Amino acid sequence: MLKRRSHFVFLLTMAALAYFISSIAQKTIAKETTAVTSIQGQKITGLREPNGVYSYRGIQYAQAPTGTLRFKPAQDFLYKAPIEAIHFPAACPQDQGNPDWYRDVAKGFQKDPSLIPDLTSISEDCLHLNIWTKSHDGKKPVMVWIHGGANVNGWSYEPNYRGQFLATKDVVIISVQYRMGPLGFLPTPFGQNKDAFANNYGLSDLNAALRWVQKNIHAFGGDPENVTLFGESAGGGNIAALMLNPASKGLFHKAIIQSGALGPYPTISQEEAAEKSRQFYHKLTLSSLEQARRLDWPQFLDWPRKTGIGYYHYPVHDGQNVLAEPAYQSDIPLLIGSNANEMLMYLSQDAEINAKALKNYDPKIRAFAAQKYSEPSLQLDFITTLESFTCPSLRLANALSSERYVYNFSRARKGSEKLLAYHGAEIPYVFNTHDSWLPTEEEDRALTAAMVSYWVNFAATGNPNGPSVPTWPNYDTPDPYIQELDSPIRKNTDNFQAICRLFKGM
Repeated sequence: MLKRRSHFVFLLTMAALAYFISSIAQKTIAKETTAVTSIQGQKITGLREPNGVYSYRGIQYAQAPTGTLRFKPAQDFLYKAPIEAIHFPAACPQDQGNPDWYRDVAKGFQKDPSLIPDLTSISEDCLHLNIWTKSHDGKKPVMVWIHGGANVNGWSYEPNYRGQFLATKDVVIISVQYRMGPLGFLPTPFGQNKDAFANNYGLSDLNAALRWVQKNIHAFGGDPENVTLFGESAGGGNIAALMLNPASKGLFHKAIIQSGALGPYPTISQEEAAEKSRQFYHKLTLSSLEQARRLDWPQFLDWPRKTGIGYYHYPVHDGQNVLAEPAYQSDIPLLIGSNANEMLMYLSQDAEINAKALKNYDPKIRAFAAQKYSEPSLQLDFITTLESFTCPSLRLANALSSERYVYNFSRARKGSEKLLAYHGAEIPYVFNTHDSWLPTEEEDRALTAAMVSYWVNFAATGNPNGPSVPTWPNYDTPDPYIQELDSPIRKNTDNFQAICRLFKGM
């Protein structure tokens, strides 16, 4: 009997011990897979990435721009309950343009385009951001990513934009969503344009996100006094526009613009924007703001086809919210550049069509291209890349008096003969997010390590240089230095200054 009782006590003790161990294990798992901090008096719960980085997904930073808030500047969001930040948000209204772009890139590498799925979660309630951080303490540099997509497509958590690797380098990474297309940049012709940011609603969203960063980023270990914007294509163009926006002053302190200066000519004027808006609304028989606000968002995406009007989707130089160039915040340190073959993937495959298109350019410009390439398609790619990306980037660098660092990204991956150093090719190197279907060799890994260091160093100090990377001299006239990001990294000997002077507006 005593033996049985002892055995029973032993089993009971072992059961209790097992429960205790299980409880400890569950708490350990919970600790390892969740992230917790607080903002504005509310608990916010995120996730722990496999590499140990904390991530907070889908944090709302502004009120949903729906109903009476459609076609109004972003309104700050107040938290009234605990926040669960464990799911990425819906993307802002758009079509399948970006998935189709990725499929085109995959086909360029002879990969199966069906590897890229459609975007399925889309909503006007999309003004959210995502955060990755190594720890919740300290005052780490903050890097805010603004996605590209021609201001009509794109979302903050595309696979190449996720910050779990960059965050291991002791920076806080944020990616932001903003209104695009007619909902983000087209004014309405009904007299409400006295509002701040009328016809620049997408920029008002970005400013609201930056105000949120100033107010809350300390809870994630970030330094609100050391914020760097970085973005590609339209995202970079929007950064350039924010550098022309008086309300943005003090909200960010450095800028990295990848293939995205504002273009060879000034963006659309207030008068042009208003006229374009009147044409749209007349053809769509919309006579009031209330009517426009009652439309479902997918109807806006179909406006160009229904009206036959090619609409713009760029910031409006209205003299108030976006000042005319060259009124940039000239004290902002700048890292800027473009890729060697930005336009190649968008050109015709017909050599005769490309040869005909070449004739539209000045003979001196064509002569420059002919010295470099024999094929018409490569000549046209060289010229159009200069016109739309390289030269505008140099023009912006020339307009500033701050520290400036300029690059030309020319790394062509194995198997990229149809694309070479295409538009967007540098992004996986910046984030170290190479898609599984992208051929990635040791040279690509080495270039990734260098570019990550350059970008993080610049965010921390305003200077990309550090002990583990080749020296990158400051861009300075009259002998501007351009860093060639390739394997190996070296000085760019083309310089581009002479040919850029041949383009109008340069």
